[in-house]
Amino acid sequence: MGNDTKMQERTPRPRQDARGGVPARRDQAGAGRRRTGARRQSGAAQDGIAERLIAGVPARIMRPRLIFLCCLVALVAFGLLMVYSASAVEAASDGYAPTHYLERQALFALGGTILIAVMAFIPNLFDHFKRWLAWPLWGVALVLLAAVTLVGMVGGGAQRWISLGFFTLQPSELLKPALILVVAKLLSEYYAERAIDINTYAARMAIAVGVPLVFIIVQPDLGTTLIIGMTVFTMMFLAGLPVRYALFIVAVIAVGGVLAMIAAPYRLQRFLVTMDPWADPYGDGYQATLAIMAFASGGLFGRGIGNSTIKYNYLPEAHNDYILAVIGEELGFVGTVLFFAVFALLIWSAFKIASESQTVFGRLVAEGCAVVLAVQFLVNALGIIGVLPMTGKTLPFISYGGSSMIASMILAGLILRASIESEAQTVYDMRRDSFAVMSRADAGSAHVGTSTAGEARPRRTSGFSVYDGAGAGGRQAAPARPRTARPGPGGFP
Repeated sequence: MGNDTKMQERTPRPRQDARGGVPARRDQAGAGRRRTGARRQSGAAQDGIAERLIAGVPARIMRPRLIFLCCLVALVAFGLLMVYSASAVEAASDGYAPTHYLERQALFALGGTILIAVMAFIPNLFDHFKRWLAWPLWGVALVLLAAVTLVGMVGGGAQRWISLGFFTLQPSELLKPALILVVAKLLSEYYAERAIDINTYAARMAIAVGVPLVFIIVQPDLGTTLIIGMTVFTMMFLAGLPVRYALFIVAVIAVGGVLAMIAAPYRLQRFLVTMDPWADPYGDGYQATLAIMAFASGGLFGRGIGNSTIKYNYLPEAHNDYILAVIGEELGFVGTVLFFAVFALLIWSAFKIASESQTVFGRLVAEGCAVVLAVQFLVNALGIIGVLPMTGKTLPFISYGGSSMIASMILAGLILRASIESEAQTVYDMRRDSFAVMSRADAGSAHVGTSTAGEARPRRTSGFSVYDGAGAGGRQAAPARPRTARPGPGGFP
């Protein structure tokens, strides 16, 4: 009897609910559902941390790189096809083989491909560009621009080329990638690293951009001046240029454009041709009206590759500046729109690559290269369809020309290099970032290590300061008694 009583006392009594009396049993089914939900949330969290890899590279980096490469290969191949289609008749009439211009363009494309491969395999290339190589490349381009004024070839009323025997070099094309590297270096040093002050930044930017543009304007080459100016302005705006300064620069550019047209009557005449090309269809509006007729005769689906009639000595420079007119006639509206879509996808993937760059310099280089390609494409396309005055600029990757092809391939190589140098965060890096108070992206902020709340002030409550521990009368508060760890089972604290 006594033992039974002791056993009952040792048996744990069931819990009672708040109302008393009734045992509060655990809901086993509900607990199981909660455990299952917790496991699912844990798995989802792990899936969110882990990244999908493509060829060992995170998909967020590799996917835009593959899209850019596919578009680049498609555009270069399409450009070779259209150069052959647009130039075969002219080559034969000049006494060359029908594939003369195609073969030369293929050599230029091969040379550009070799340059891309070299840039892809040199380790830490952007670090070399930023530390010591950007300014020397800019200097080489500047020397070539200065040489144009002395020994340059004259064509079409402009002096823009240097004859190298096997082809004619246009230094203003090679200036574009060199200038992008220098501008990206200056912007990253001023806005991100705070390594230079405003006076040094303004002086170096004026030299880097202003001096080459003086030589280009003298040639004269207003189209290249416009492309470079818009590219540098966009890079500055993306780097953090305040809106009020951006509006001021836009106003200066607009005033400068008006003064440039007033200073040169032929530029004003080109503007008037854009307003009404049919006012003088056999004079100043000859090329503009023929380009419009080429698009019109192409219709919806075009005449087919090689079946253009406008290239039969009707349209000058059909394989060069006006190759888009041949594309419109042979491929029609649908083919032209698809071509535009591929080029737009190339530019979009370039900006995606720039967004994944872990350095400001790499991001600005990729953005600058994408902007210069997009602006030059728009200047050519809008000039041919009559929206803007024609400036004689080539269509990137498509028009015939060694300098244009090599410069465009260098720009593409810099974009791919930005993708290669993008830091690939591992799962463990992302977990460490999730534990950190401040992410690595914020580590370079100007506020790190400084207080944004102003100077520290003691806060007093009832005569006691949490800042220095002193009372209102200057007495020091008594130190807190140290807590002694209570021994646990076995005597261990």
